[in-house]
Amino acid sequence: MFTAFSRAFSQVLDPTFRKVFWRGLILTSLVFVGVGWLVYVLTPALTATPWDWVNAVLDYSAIVVFALLAFIMFPALATLFIGLFLDDVAEAVEQRHYPGDQPGRALPMGVAFAVTLRFTLLVIVLNILVLPLYVVVIWFPPINMLIFYSLNGYLLGREYFELVARRHAPEPDVAKLRKSNGMRVFLPGVVITFLLTIPFVNLLAPMVATAAMVHVFKRLAEREQAYRRAVP
Repeated sequence: MFTAFSRAFSQVLDPTFRKVFWRGLILTSLVFVGVGWLVYVLTPALTATPWDWVNAVLDYSAIVVFALLAFIMFPALATLFIGLFLDDVAEAVEQRHYPGDQPGRALPMGVAFAVTLRFTLLVIVLNILVLPLYVVVIWFPPINMLIFYSLNGYLLGREYFELVARRHAPEPDVAKLRKSNGMRVFLPGVVITFLLTIPFVNLLAPMVATAAMVHVFKRLAEREQAYRRAVP
C-alpha cells in the first residue's frame, strides 16, 4: 500500500495529471461557490426573526452546518468528478509503470458515470444518516473519527478499486477479487479519505487515489494469478 501511494505521488506532475487537476479544480470550485452563494442568499430569509440574538445564533449555525457538510461531503463530490476523468489517469499510470501489460479498456462514459454516481449517492446518503451520530459523539473525537474514516474508507476504497479494476475484468470477477482482499482494499480507502480531508492536498487526492488504486489492483491481480498457477 505504501509503495502504491508513493508511486502515485511521484507522478502528480505528469502532464495528464495536471490536465485532470485543472478540470477537477474548476468543477469542484464551481460547486462550492454555488452552494456558498445559496447559503449566503438564503440565510437572511431564514434568520429574519424579531429577536437579534436568535438571528445571531441562526447565522452562526448556518455557517457551522455549511462547514460541517462541506467537510463530510467533499469525498463524495471529489469522487464524482474524478469518475469523469478516471481513464485518463489510469491510462497514464499503466503506460508509465506497466508498459508490458495488456492495456486496460476505457469504460464507456455512461457506464463510468453511472457507477461513480451510484457510489457517490451512497456516500452522501450514508453520511447524512450518520450525521446525528456525529453530533452526539462530537465531544468524543476518537469515536466520530473512527466512524467517519471507517465508513468513507470502505466506500471510497470499494469505488476506486472497482472503477480501476473494471478496465481489465468484468464486474463479477472484480467483485470477487475485491471481496477476497477486503482489508487490502479498505486500508487504501482510509488513506484516500484522510487525503481528502487535508486542505490543498485534497485537490490532488482524487488523482492520487486513482493512481494508487491502479498499483493496488495490479498487485492483487498478480497474487491471484500466482495462486491459480500454484493450485492445480
